[in-house]
Amino acid sequence: MDAVRFLQEMIQIDSSNPPGNEDKVSKMLAERCESAGIPYKITQVEPGRSNFEIRLKGESDGKLVICGHMDTVLPGEQSWMYSPFSGEIVGDKLYGRGASDMKSGLAAMYLAVESLFKEGRKLPKDIVFLATAGEEVDSCGARTYLEDETMEDVEALVIGEPTNEKVVIGHKGALWIEIVTLGKTAHGSMPDKGINAVEWMHKVIGMLDSLKKKWKISAEPLGESSLAVTKINGGVQTNVIPDRCSMSVDIRSVPPQSHEQLLTEIKNNLNELFSEEGSPDFSVNLQLDRPAILTDESDKLIRLALDLKKQDSLYGVSYYTDAAVLNPESRTPTLIYGPGDESLAHQPNEYVDIQAYLRSINFYKELAVKFSKEKSKNI
Repeated sequence: MDAVRFLQEMIQIDSSNPPGNEDKVSKMLAERCESAGIPYKITQVEPGRSNFEIRLKGESDGKLVICGHMDTVLPGEQSWMYSPFSGEIVGDKLYGRGASDMKSGLAAMYLAVESLFKEGRKLPKDIVFLATAGEEVDSCGARTYLEDETMEDVEALVIGEPTNEKVVIGHKGALWIEIVTLGKTAHGSMPDKGINAVEWMHKVIGMLDSLKKKWKISAEPLGESSLAVTKINGGVQTNVIPDRCSMSVDIRSVPPQSHEQLLTEIKNNLNELFSEEGSPDFSVNLQLDRPAILTDESDKLIRLALDLKKQDSLYGVSYYTDAAVLNPESRTPTLIYGPGDESLAHQPNEYVDIQAYLRSINFYKELAVKFSKEKSKNI
């Protein structure tokens, strides 16, 4: 089947980020467009990296953007049952890095747009297919897109991340910070002559644990906020009191939590913790700041998606998406929907259910056409 071979070919392209190499996926999409006569646009982001865009013109103003990313995470050190870039089919599962997150969603979105073009459908609104670079690390592709384009005339945004075919109306925010303690080295046998940056970081962890309990809130459908210490580096060698320790912290927020307020409270607590004489210096470095996204459940885009899927339940997801860059204030109605299973994302032996993938092609196609018509009727 052409749709399955198309996804296999996409998975066989190694677009692991770093470094990304999304140009290879753009080239594949360009070749497919050229064979079908579809106009397209490639925008360079960095050397070897690009965004890919198709715009099907509608008969009036406004547009629907369907978006997915071309990069994947690295395959990891764990062994896979099947090569991560094989696109191996076993039963009704297609294996490979990106099979769920999110080349299946990306391929399905492309094929939906290709089908609309080949059928010569008259569209009331523009339909934009946007494939971005860099979502897995810094969303460099989404940020580059906004340098030349505005979201002001975008009436809805659809993100093809893995949701296991569930209708998702939002995702948690992500705030990543690095805390560094800077002490003083000394001989390991004379610890009182130094300032132990590692031991002081233990106190920082205790402070963060208190904040985690204080901050914890739950808001449906996004679930609970969280704070996790995810990485610690420090020390020189066994017989040297360490003068530097760094720690990475991953905070996931839900509305109405404010990242600015959370960061301010952390800094205030650190200033108090390190106010006594003999304490180390410290710094707080912002590594990533992605706001939570949430669309009203009564929005027409969401109701249409539920109707197409014959579902009545709405969901949220913990991971962030390019919507946090393209639509940071949730002004544009946003649907997150994809055939992949989010629990398989970033895992070894990642796969997608082939039937879910095939169903999603028709879902994106029908959603684009019906949303476009609905919006036109209301103008």
